[in-house]
Amino acid sequence: MSNLATALAGCIARFAERRADWTVFGFETAKNPRFARIQRRYLGASGSVDPKDLRGSLPATAFTMSVQTVPVGNMIPMHCHEVEEVFFILEGQCLVRCFRDGEVSEATLGRWDLLKLPVGLQHELHNTGDVDCQVQTLLSAPQPRRPQYDDPELLALQAAATPEPVPA
Repeated sequence: MSNLATALAGCIARFAERRADWTVFGFETAKNPRFARIQRRYLGASGSVDPKDLRGSLPATAFTMSVQTVPVGNMIPMHCHEVEEVFFILEGQCLVRCFRDGEVSEATLGRWDLLKLPVGLQHELHNTGDVDCQVQTLLSAPQPRRPQYDDPELLALQAAATPEPVPA
């Protein structure tokens, strides 16, 4: 194998090798079962208690990328990030509700729609469709901090979360 072929082989993250991980946001599910969702990591460890816990994803150098599967009727609870976040809808439909200075705004997104959320904007995502919503999620840093919640119970559950052992 050539040097280029070897280098490229180390830059491929195949769907068949992605782990459908329900545990990344398990502390949220402990508060409300409707917060349950799958994360498949491709680039970096966004959402993780331990940013080195790649769970098979490629190391990130500029941004993270994962695909979240939000079941019908489920949601991602209100939070914000210290970096930009991008939602790109691969399949399904969702409603993203954003909050700033007492104002609320909503955007309905469908397949192939994209929403770029600015730094610090509180938001939540609801699967309003009749199929699982596949959300490609990008965060604009290689090791972003965990989501920042306004909800004191979620903050406490997040703080109490300990890293899961990484499967061999």
